[in-house]
Amino acid sequence: MSGKTGRRPRSAEQFEQTRSKISAQALKLFQEEGYDAVSIRRLAGEVGCAPMTIYAHFDGKIEILKHLWAAVLGGVFKEIEANLKHIDAPAERLRTAAYQFTDYWLEHPDHFRMVFISNDITRTDVGTFIQDDKTRAHFKYFYGLVEAASPNGSDIKSKADVLIVTMIGAALCSNTIGDYPWTDSRRLIDLTLNSILV
Repeated sequence: MSGKTGRRPRSAEQFEQTRSKISAQALKLFQEEGYDAVSIRRLAGEVGCAPMTIYAHFDGKIEILKHLWAAVLGGVFKEIEANLKHIDAPAERLRTAAYQFTDYWLEHPDHFRMVFISNDITRTDVGTFIQDDKTRAHFKYFYGLVEAASPNGSDIKSKADVLIVTMIGAALCSNTIGDYPWTDSRRLIDLTLNSILV
């Protein structure tokens, strides 16, 4: 007998399965009760594990939230890319992507609130997420679409930023002040595209 006791090391697949289980439960709790209302101890109880198990998979609650943000954004852009596979015209690709990006947040207001309006999140926490290369790549995706659709190819970043602000702003207004008769989000996107693609 070797004298060693304890658990066998977990495989990478088991680690990811547990991480996914923690993430799914965290998403549910964050959506139902808000980020600040959920403690690691509470999350562990809901998952059915010890708090140390959570810490073995994530550094803390903010890392769980960042993981969820990345998963949501990744899913949105994966859907957009799949829909653009059959569209060749650059302006139509841009319009379709902009509609779909905005529609997603309107159809999933809980995800919008988690990604864009989380309480008790510091600017530093958001900053580290936004500085992440994968996160930036999602937003820069629109830079490429704007560049391809722009006839003169000038001031691409500003044009893409105007579009991104319009999309997120339309979703923000509809999700937070829903009783106001806002102009349809697609109309707002069309107006924006008509002004930047000149």
